Amino acid sequence: MREYNLNFLGGVIAMSYASLADFLEELRQSGQLVRVEAKVSADLEAAEITSRVAQQGGPALLFGDVEGHDFPLLTNLLATDQRICRALGIRSPEDLEARIAELAQPSEPEGWFEKLKAAPTRAALRKLAPKAVKSGPCQQIVRLGGDVDLGQLPAVRARPLEPAPRITAGQVVTVDASSNRPLLGHYDLGLVDRCRLAVGWMAHDEPARALSVYRQRGIKMPLAVVLGGDPAGLLAAMAPVPPDLDGSSLAGLLRDKPREMVRCRTIDLEVPADADLVLEGHIDPAGPEVEFGLAAAPGGPYRRSRPAPVMEVTSISHRANPVFAALVPGQPPDESCVIRRFLQRVFTPLVRLAVPDLVGYDLPLFGAARGWAVVSIRKVYAGQARRAAHAVWGLPQLMFAKLLVIVDEEVDVHDYPQVWAAVWRHVDPGRDLMLGQGPPDPWDSAAEDGELTTRLCLDATAKLPGERAAAGPPSAMPKEILRRVTDRWPELGLGGL
Repeated sequence: MREYNLNFLGGVIAMSYASLADFLEELRQSGQLVRVEAKVSADLEAAEITSRVAQQGGPALLFGDVEGHDFPLLTNLLATDQRICRALGIRSPEDLEARIAELAQPSEPEGWFEKLKAAPTRAALRKLAPKAVKSGPCQQIVRLGGDVDLGQLPAVRARPLEPAPRITAGQVVTVDASSNRPLLGHYDLGLVDRCRLAVGWMAHDEPARALSVYRQRGIKMPLAVVLGGDPAGLLAAMAPVPPDLDGSSLAGLLRDKPREMVRCRTIDLEVPADADLVLEGHIDPAGPEVEFGLAAAPGGPYRRSRPAPVMEVTSISHRANPVFAALVPGQPPDESCVIRRFLQRVFTPLVRLAVPDLVGYDLPLFGAARGWAVVSIRKVYAGQARRAAHAVWGLPQLMFAKLLVIVDEEVDVHDYPQVWAAVWRHVDPGRDLMLGQGPPDPWDSAAEDGELTTRLCLDATAKLPGERAAAGPPSAMPKEILRRVTDRWPELGLGGL
């Protein structure tokens, strides 16, 4: 399994496909998917196999014979930028970044707050709004009531201390009871029994706020979990965008075509017609919560157990031949970290709407693309880095960066030696360290339990008057000397040095 063909893209945009199965066949033909025919257990074994392949930058894996289950298990699907690009039909992340940047441009001069409220352009998203259809492949087979059995799903237990298997690649769909606005997100779900799931969102997540409204009204909260289908759906659910953006329209933006949506069978929600599996149900806000249990997190540590609401599953519908997708957490570069870094890159234009002086940012893999952040700004006044730090920590996609390094625009945020050289040149620990507080990161094993946790910012920007005593002149060589030595290099007899 080690002879992987990683050069399948070849600068050619991928073909369109009608289903996840079609996309998997494209990957198989190009050497980017391996079908594992040997019988494999979803309890730890599949996770270990996937982690080893992911560490080598290897292919997607389709386990065709999962012990005790009828459905094949798909892992490592979007674990490289190349496969994400192929799934979206683009040549490079820059193609999608340019598309989003164009949409985020205001039609007339406005302040940054107005830009943020209008980004990306709502008119552009309306053109890619989902289309309702009467039926779809996701409802070819429907199991209701006593026929619902979550144990049929090859959900993965990724680490020994996890108490139960988890659904890790689900797109969670619900609706805001106050505004009737659909909500789409990505949250882990733990199997409780044959018809119940523990829903692993946090108190600061948008659905948790929505659940509080259902609780006040004394009504059940409808919930659907979508698995498989167009990978753009999962990317939209994980995207770092404002919560008021419609997730289905965002998926249409990522694929540059509208999604077809079908109404659920037992609840009043719409789900993608091309999905492989759909779990329908509700949360009774008056019902008891359960302990989610320890859960493996991207980057390696366990996430602490916490109370979680319970979803009663009333229906399982699926294609005639569905594929069960899973994101297996592990040491970077695991699939979740690769996806987060890719999305961070392409959605940078939206972050600039909230932080106008931002040039670029990077979420290093060694911080699980989450706990560390490097941000470059176009600095023009004293104290600007501190202001930028507060703005960055106020964004949902960067709120958990417990170590934030801010550098000047000429520093490449993706070149870590450059970043740490800027820290050495410009940081005085007594002056340039800043602490902040924010919601606890559920994936941070080093954080103390409590309502708030502490973050650290290093201001590694060059200091301006007002931030320190005047510094000596820069030691850079004059440009004319640089040019003269370059021109004379061939005559110096130094060869290719």
